[in-house]
Amino acid sequence: MSHRFGELWTVQLGDREEVRLVVTGDFYHTLYNDNVLTAHVEAADLAHALTAFVVDVGDDRAAMIDRISTVAATRLKSKVGDLPEAQLAAARSMLGTIFSITG
Repeated sequence: MSHRFGELWTVQLGDREEVRLVVTGDFYHTLYNDNVLTAHVEAADLAHALTAFVVDVGDDRAAMIDRISTVAATRLKSKVGDLPEAQLAAARSMLGTIFSITG
């Protein structure tokens, strides 16, 4: 299964499915290709109430860039979208700020 940074996927978690934003970088993916780092996606108003690190993903939803969890790649079920370039840049910037990544 092929996935990349900035894609939105449905993830099977027990008896429910959730939409998540893939934030896995090449380094993590190379070392642990059976897992994917994903940011939680919630209703936009809830996401904005919970954190300042929010990126709009459409359909009145937002990814909380500081709420990241590991998901087994086999749990990725279907791709549901891509972030536009402006949101990709915002997500990269937020990840850089949170994890003190430069360059």
